[in-house]
Amino acid sequence: MANVLRASAILIIFSSVNIAQAAEFEAHPSLAVSEEFTDNVLESNVNRVSDFITRVQPGLAMTYNAPMLTGDLTYVFDYRNYAKNNHDDEIAHALSAKANLNAVKDLLFLEVSDEYQRVSLDATRDTTKESLFVNQSDRNIVTASPYFILHPSQRMLIKTGYKFMDTRYFKSVAIDKTNHIGYLDMAYELSKRFNLTANYTFTRETADVDNYRQHQALGGFRYEYSDQSFLFAQAGNAWTRYDSGQHLNKLIWNAGITQVFNTVTCTVTTGVRYDEDPLRNIMQETFVSGIITQKLNRGSLSFSPGYSEYVLTKTNYLQTKKYGATVNGQYDFTASFSGRLGVTAERYQQPQLGSYTRRVIVDSGLSYLLARQLSLSLNYIYVDYYSPEIVTDNRHINRAIIVISKTF
Repeated sequence: MANVLRASAILIIFSSVNIAQAAEFEAHPSLAVSEEFTDNVLESNVNRVSDFITRVQPGLAMTYNAPMLTGDLTYVFDYRNYAKNNHDDEIAHALSAKANLNAVKDLLFLEVSDEYQRVSLDATRDTTKESLFVNQSDRNIVTASPYFILHPSQRMLIKTGYKFMDTRYFKSVAIDKTNHIGYLDMAYELSKRFNLTANYTFTRETADVDNYRQHQALGGFRYEYSDQSFLFAQAGNAWTRYDSGQHLNKLIWNAGITQVFNTVTCTVTTGVRYDEDPLRNIMQETFVSGIITQKLNRGSLSFSPGYSEYVLTKTNYLQTKKYGATVNGQYDFTASFSGRLGVTAERYQQPQLGSYTRRVIVDSGLSYLLARQLSLSLNYIYVDYYSPEIVTDNRHINRAIIVISKTF
């Protein structure tokens, strides 16, 4: 929690500077009270137990805008009471704080941020929709990044700097990390629609279990072939060397296309990225994903398929293949009454276990605006797991939640 308080103090100091510069300032307190029923609070495949969870969530949102400095902060204090004592009552925090200082006009910048939230311990599977605590940990990431933006010529843009990242988990099985990152991004405008791009990143990570150095170099282009429609591609290499001796050399890429029609937007992306892994240093993800969004007169529909392969970076071992798709819909019945429905189906192929897990998530809700900035919502979440061989991956959870919230 010390980092949460530190980030708040930083932005309060920045706000004082902003006020001195006659900056725009807004602060909006909020309060949400909810009651949840879950029929499987411990997510067990046997001896299922239900519980009622009462949550009280006061919060605060602040924004600052000044000529040389901007900042924003959202914070929610979350008290949770478990009526049947199947889990200890707990206090959780959610913080997102960010400030950007233009120290030397249009040349030298400083960006600081703090992100505190509860996250899944499994880097391949997000469990935060199915439970408030099972297989999860609170995580705090503090970032400080001084950087330069240079214009060597009218057509060239260079951004270069250093980023310090400190990642802390509040569960003993997770791994704390400190990263020192140097980076160089370049773009050259061949025409108003066509840019050449290049990126280089060096990362030095020290962690509880191992340390490594990684170099990434990419080159490519971005082409806007019509209004709001574009394609981009980059390719390069990543060199990762662990202090314990492992040395990996990997081809990496990042590519995609976005096509905007009248009311439909289609996007396809593919690439190789290195994800934060709470249980290890990093995990390599090779992915292909897409989304088709249809705007409606009173809402929207979207379809999002995807495929990912997760490789343990240190051992170059394929851990999981994930296939899946999500369908989301949102509709405004009236100006005050809206509904949403999302269905996700995923299959996790796990070669090391010789089996797979199938997961289906139904996430639905209704929301009614009772008065200005006062709303009432009803949410229902259903999660179903099935695996022919992995016994613990045979379970289901029903969650029903009613929430009343007010923003001041």
